[in-house]
Amino acid sequence: MLVFLLAAVALSAIQNPVEAVPPVEASAPDHAASASATRSATLSHDTRGRPTITATINGQGPYAMVLDTAAQTSLVTLPLAQDLGLPALGQQMSIAGASGQAQADLYGVDRFSTDLFDAEGVAMLALPNAGATEARGIVGMEMFAAGRLTFDPAAHTVSYQPSGAPAEGYAVVKGRLDDTGLLIVPVEIDGVAFDALVDTGAAVSVASGVALKALGWSPNDPRLKPAGAITGAGRQETSVQSGRVARVSLGPVNFRDLNLIFTPDAPADSPAETTAKPTLILGSDLLNALDAFAIDFPKAELLIRVP
Repeated sequence: MLVFLLAAVALSAIQNPVEAVPPVEASAPDHAASASATRSATLSHDTRGRPTITATINGQGPYAMVLDTAAQTSLVTLPLAQDLGLPALGQQMSIAGASGQAQADLYGVDRFSTDLFDAEGVAMLALPNAGATEARGIVGMEMFAAGRLTFDPAAHTVSYQPSGAPAEGYAVVKGRLDDTGLLIVPVEIDGVAFDALVDTGAAVSVASGVALKALGWSPNDPRLKPAGAITGAGRQETSVQSGRVARVSLGPVNFRDLNLIFTPDAPADSPAETTAKPTLILGSDLLNALDAFAIDFPKAELLIRVP
């Protein structure tokens, strides 16, 4: 089994800048769309269950793009950047995800538009692994930092609206924003506390290596089975294992009897092995099972509609 993730979880400092080109912040705050009124778009999914919306780039398109709540910035596939003749900015950044890091080139975009926002003068990264999805790119969360993003699969819509009190029928899971502005919420796996990154760009949910120790499992536990490899925005593959857990608790929701993916353990002498809190990438396999959910970025809240 090859499990695809798309999360561009964090960006490193700009690599090899060209002096003639001023430094570009790919996630510049002024790209965040105004949330003064509600805007809605049609919600679809790629073949691996990740949410997609359509976008135009420099007036061309529309193109299907994954709406990735764990992507700090927006990306296009390299073939699309070449097809559109986007100008290379002579700069690279490192994309970090669950399966490692990869270098990506920055391209200039005059106008990047969806039904949820209309941004001008955007620097977009070229997705190194175009085979990770049949979509033509990723819409990152730099566009939505000022408001609330709501996914409603039953209505086939995604909407962007002002931050505020939850709508009727929604339970609140209070979280925090990490240093890249992405939402982390508390979950429990078989009674053990985890930090979970809300990641619609991940096809499946993946637990960190230190999770095994936290759950009281050994690396050679008979409950663990080889589960192939994961690959992300880069081309690296990481071998993983799977094991069945009785319950994953997220606010008012309990997911029961789940086959969960585990990444390899950190080295025994690694500080991460002894100090890191176990973490979970909360992927679309679980998020799609919710009736509806929203991320309120200014309030650092995950809102879950309870049927």
